[in-house]
Amino acid sequence: MTIHFDRSCKVLTFIGTTPNIGTTLIALAASVRIAERTGKRIAYLCLNLKSSKLHRYVGINEPHASLDELLPLLRNESLSQEQLLHAMHRYHNSMELYILFGNRYRETAEYYGVEELTHLIDTARKAYDYVLLDVNAYWDNAGTISALLETEEIVLTTTEALSHFQEDYIAWAGMMGQHIQLSSKRLYHSVIKHRGGLFRSRDCKHQLPGEALPEVAIPPTLYEALDRGELKQWLLSGDGSKWISHYSKVLVPELLMEKVKPKGYRLRWLHTFTAGLTKTK
Repeated sequence: MTIHFDRSCKVLTFIGTTPNIGTTLIALAASVRIAERTGKRIAYLCLNLKSSKLHRYVGINEPHASLDELLPLLRNESLSQEQLLHAMHRYHNSMELYILFGNRYRETAEYYGVEELTHLIDTARKAYDYVLLDVNAYWDNAGTISALLETEEIVLTTTEALSHFQEDYIAWAGMMGQHIQLSSKRLYHSVIKHRGGLFRSRDCKHQLPGEALPEVAIPPTLYEALDRGELKQWLLSGDGSKWISHYSKVLVPELLMEKVKPKGYRLRWLHTFTAGLTKTK
C-alpha cells in the first residue's frame, strides 16, 4: 500500500444552517465532481456523530468500516495512514474518491472529542489531496467544531426559508464565529431550493457571508434514488451526472485554468496534417 508524505492537502467543510436540508447531498456530489475533474485522491469524511445516513443513500447496509470502528484508535491518537486507508470505502472504481461513513450509534456521540477528530483530519491530510468534511448543523458536538477549526474553506448550505438563512445562521455564527476564527476562512454559501415562499436566493445573499454559489434545485428523481439507496448510480448517470458540476470549478480554482480548445481547432489540425502529407509527396 502506497503512503504519501508531505502532501499539500486542501480541506473543505460542508455545514448546513439547519439539519435535513440536503447538506450531505451537496457535499457528496461536490466530492464526486472534484474527483471526476481532477483525478486526485479525495477523502470524504462523514463527521455526523448522531444520525449518519450516507451508507443507506449509497446502498450499503453494513459498511465494512465507519467512524465508530476507529474510535479506539482516535482516543489514543494512534490512527495510522494505513489503518485509515483500510477503513475507507472506495466510491467507484472509475475515480479516486474514498468515503469514511459516520458514527452509527447515537448513544456514543459524546465519546468523541475535538482532539480525537482533529487527529483523524490530520491523518487524512497526509494521505489525500483533498479532504471534504460533512458535519452536523448543530454546534454542540466535536465533529462540527473540529471540522470548522481545521478547515480552510467552508460551504454553508441553507434554504430560502427565512428561519433557515437568517435565524438559524445567526444562532450559530453569532455565537461561535469568533471561536473558530470564521473571518479567517474562505466562505461560500449555497441556497437549496425546497419550496415556494416569500424569499428567493437573492434575498439570502444579503444575510450570508462569503461568495454565493449558484442556487441548487433537488430533482424529484434524486429523492427517488435516496429511497432506493441508489444515490451513487444517480450521480453517475443521466441528468444526475451533471448535477452541481459547476461547483467543482469554484471550489477547485485550478480547474478554471484548464485549456479549452478554441473553435475550429480540429479543422486547423486537419489542415496542418494534410498539408504535411502533401509536402512529403
